[in-house]
Amino acid sequence: MSTENFVGSTFESDQPRKLYDYPQQERSTETRFHFLTISKHSTYFVLTAIFEAAVVIALESVIFAKFINSDYKKSIGQGIPVYLMIFIICQVYQIGIAWDAVRMQNTIQVIAFILLNMCCLIYSGFQFQQLQEAMDQDTENSEKDVEHLKYLITRLLIVNVVIIGVCELIYLYLGARLYQEFGWRIYKKIGADPIIRNMYRWYQILLTILKIDMFFFLGYSIQYLVLVLHSGDVEFPLTIIALPLICLFLILAVYAVRHESKPLVIIFFVGLAAGCAYFIFKIVRMYTPSEITKYKNVLKFLTFFASVSLALLVLTIINAGVCWSNFNKGLKQHLLRDRTETALTQNPGDRTLSLD
Repeated sequence: MSTENFVGSTFESDQPRKLYDYPQQERSTETRFHFLTISKHSTYFVLTAIFEAAVVIALESVIFAKFINSDYKKSIGQGIPVYLMIFIICQVYQIGIAWDAVRMQNTIQVIAFILLNMCCLIYSGFQFQQLQEAMDQDTENSEKDVEHLKYLITRLLIVNVVIIGVCELIYLYLGARLYQEFGWRIYKKIGADPIIRNMYRWYQILLTILKIDMFFFLGYSIQYLVLVLHSGDVEFPLTIIALPLICLFLILAVYAVRHESKPLVIIFFVGLAAGCAYFIFKIVRMYTPSEITKYKNVLKFLTFFASVSLALLVLTIINAGVCWSNFNKGLKQHLLRDRTETALTQNPGDRTLSLD
């Protein structure tokens, strides 16, 4: 009798352990392939970004090689290769933005990606005109060589513009579908409270703008550093020091808003105001008669980057102001709780690789 009870109790105690072990193993399997469970529209969105980047980088690389491996570099200068490299970096950056938008199911970032690609389309138009003007100014090579290069590069640039334009239309279609899909995520994450959901949406907008800010700030700084400044200029070392500080400053802004730190946000506002003053000063100075010759071959590109950077700074100030007004209204608890849950779900044996 006692033996039967012992055996029965042993079997009963083992049974829950087996039932417990099986879901753990199944859950671990799901974790490993969690990134493959995104929807077909999300998959097409990322694949389109990869396709666009691959084609555009290939075209830009061919153009880049033509300038580097020929005598045109001497007469045209290093401006064109720098523009091409920034364009290539932008395509790689776009892949990261697209993947991050899909991974986080962030509708705002999808919209920002579409706008960023629109900027690339505009930039490619500037690039087309700039390369044509640069080759027309070439006087060191024969007319036959110049015409041959213009013929080749013109066709490559036309294909470049067409590819980006077609992909932009695809992004608009997929973006509309993803807007419907990702709307459910905010409801699951934040709940049905419309006030909290609206505050969280403004927080998402700020994060997205900061990601775009980083690219345009660094893009302008690199162009200004390489194409305008000289090693003996006072601004040269200051610009080099400013590059990593810009990244740290933007990261500080995310921390300040997430933790609702008003002193840090005030510092952020001061930095944004200084940034606006800087870009206004640079835009005015570029078109000052006494300085315009200094920016002769880089005027349009620097104006484009400076203008977009200034517009983004204004949007960042407005958005940060809205987030400031939402402090102490309940969003902080959701954001910090979400971060804690993310850390917990990434422990071994209990990973979902999700913020939900």
